[in-house]
Amino acid sequence: MIWQGAFPSAPYNAQVAFSTQTLELFRIAHVRAPGLSIQKWVKTLADLHKLPFKPYVAHQFSVAYDVYLGARNIVAYRVKHVLGRDTPNWRATNCCDACMYKLEGELPLEYPMLVTMDGNDSLKRVLQKEPKDYDEEGNLLPGVSKERFDPRAATAGKDYFIPRDKVNLWAKDKIKEQCKLRVEEKSACEEQWKNLAEDSTKKMWGVYDETGIFLMLCRHSFVLWAINMIRSGELSKYPLAMPAEVLQEFPAGTGCGYDTGCGTATTLWNSPLGMRALLQKLRLLVGAFHGHGHNRLCQLCFLVSYIEGLGLEDLETCERFFAGSNAMAGSIRYASVFHRLQTITQYFEHVDVHEAYTNLSKFLVDNYWQALEILEEETSLHTAMAVAGIDNVSEFPRRLQEEFKFLKGLIKEAEEDTQEMQYYQRLVNFADRHLKLELAKKQASRVVLRHAQENYDKAFDEVQASELEMGVADRWEPTSPEWAEAAHLVSTRQYRLALLKLERLVIQRMFKLTKMNLSQTGQLRKHIAKALQARSQAIRNALKTYNDAAASMVPPGRKLEWHEVVEYAFLADYDLLKDPEAFKEVRPWATLPARVLLDKYFKIERAKEEIIWCNIEIRRVITAIRDEKIFLTRKEAELEETNPQLAWAVREYRLQRERYADTHLKRFKKLAEKAGPRFTGTLTPGVRLPPTPRPTPMEGVDESGRREAKARAAELAEEMRASRPPEEEELEDEHAEEAEAEQLAEDIHTLYILSTE
Repeated sequence: MIWQGAFPSAPYNAQVAFSTQTLELFRIAHVRAPGLSIQKWVKTLADLHKLPFKPYVAHQFSVAYDVYLGARNIVAYRVKHVLGRDTPNWRATNCCDACMYKLEGELPLEYPMLVTMDGNDSLKRVLQKEPKDYDEEGNLLPGVSKERFDPRAATAGKDYFIPRDKVNLWAKDKIKEQCKLRVEEKSACEEQWKNLAEDSTKKMWGVYDETGIFLMLCRHSFVLWAINMIRSGELSKYPLAMPAEVLQEFPAGTGCGYDTGCGTATTLWNSPLGMRALLQKLRLLVGAFHGHGHNRLCQLCFLVSYIEGLGLEDLETCERFFAGSNAMAGSIRYASVFHRLQTITQYFEHVDVHEAYTNLSKFLVDNYWQALEILEEETSLHTAMAVAGIDNVSEFPRRLQEEFKFLKGLIKEAEEDTQEMQYYQRLVNFADRHLKLELAKKQASRVVLRHAQENYDKAFDEVQASELEMGVADRWEPTSPEWAEAAHLVSTRQYRLALLKLERLVIQRMFKLTKMNLSQTGQLRKHIAKALQARSQAIRNALKTYNDAAASMVPPGRKLEWHEVVEYAFLADYDLLKDPEAFKEVRPWATLPARVLLDKYFKIERAKEEIIWCNIEIRRVITAIRDEKIFLTRKEAELEETNPQLAWAVREYRLQRERYADTHLKRFKKLAEKAGPRFTGTLTPGVRLPPTPRPTPMEGVDESGRREAKARAAELAEEMRASRPPEEEELEDEHAEEAEAEQLAEDIHTLYILSTE
């Protein structure tokens, strides 16, 4: 039947078959429109044939389609085998010519490879269970899974998915004792971004088995690896399993973007991967969009805008990828384990060949033009510098370093200050308890009097403990200078905590505002608006708390008005307010014009780097096109005499690879002609460097080197801990509506990716 061009729906005595053309048409339509399910397709066929839809026909079509895809996979494997491209991880390390096809004589890059990783919970799969049952006491029992084991699921993900057992090696219970820090400890930025919070989604794990995918892409959108998230959110094992593969397969100096790269870096350095990550100079970074959810000090360390050597790369490729893959959600929600993996893998293969590779030259050309446009602003930068009295561009990195030192000085309170604040607060509490005791002696009952006496004694013991610890000979009085200094420290700390609270709410509000401008949100807009309204009330409350704290300062801190808060665009300016003295004498880098000038300078620097990146990558793509055609043509000719059928399959593979070659070359030629002398690259093919063996950084490293790397890991981890702001008091929900609306807004967070298009 297959020889005649039809795939049966049963191995013996098949009564129903589907033509190869119909199956191929569905395959192409499904990857182009992932929301198209088999049931919808079969209904379409029934309409074309003027027949009523029968549900069993959809099952028959599914069986035939599985056989068809299996046959295609066998042919694809044979082609890869004869071409020598079937070794483990060959696809992941050779899928992107711009990233991986390195040539002789290239300029060295600060980051030889840039990747980005992120999780997405759209591709969930419902766990099929037996009907719920009750125990002898009438209590409801959870349903038992009724899914049968399918051995095909083990290979359905091909070489895209990292096996579950390999991922579980990095589970916190496996590596917790090997880490200096608790693996589950979250940084302040992680708490602020809230993408790792699982408390709000725990109820979901009983409904779904696979709860999404965790993905890693190169900067040109080629899929490197994927992980199935099993009944969980973005656990720490997922962003550890990905770097483990990077360290195994990619060169030293790789940069990796992640929305909470700051906190993940701490976990990585203190995990068993830490030493190797340091030796191979793996750098965790934060993408351009997600950077706005991080505090300013974190941005200075991890945000792509300030990292030398990254060019204009925003490391938000995963967000744009998920904008397309989310369409698969409806067609796989109730699929089996095998069919879900098969569908996702088919989509990955399609995106790599017909999206990422098709748009590779467009990506490079667009980035080139964007960089050239930014470089045209260099003249206006120098003009603005002259007006601002800045003589040399070296002033900008110096200012950034000064800002970093200033902000870092606000993070950690000196131990002496902490003791003095604690002693002052205990004295205040002791005076308050003494007053309440005197009042209780006059008019309260015996029970109230006893409680007041116990509270007084407790406060007295705490005061004595502080005096012994600090060596205070004479107890402070409200008129003593020590009392006044400690009171100032306490009011300053309250001021900073109120500012942190206000900052977090404003950041979250800005995300909601951006969502309000999204297209294609439909009825969800009313939920976003509801969340925004509730969030605004929370901001008003936090603003009042902040202004009260600012007014109690000596001298009083800056008062903020409502219109200033809601119109804030420069979140970093909030960090400047954390210093009570910041606005008594404005620093040269703290004014708004100075900050605009600073950002403009770094954008121009990144544009210069992007030109270098694009020049290198354009030549790599041109060379790869030439070499691929020569190699595949030679292989095809060799097979013509010995295996004509396999030669035909190699020819189809070659034609697929060549389909977009002319488009790439024309785009590059047009860029060179239109840009003229501003195009500093070359369109002449180069010579490929021999593939480098897998990195083995631990070989040849003596014990002293290991100790040095381990000490550096501990030092970096300590720096990360020191960069965390003081613990913020828990926000109290004053309105039930606010909590409900906030949860609704968090549930539709994935809509934000549309704004990056």
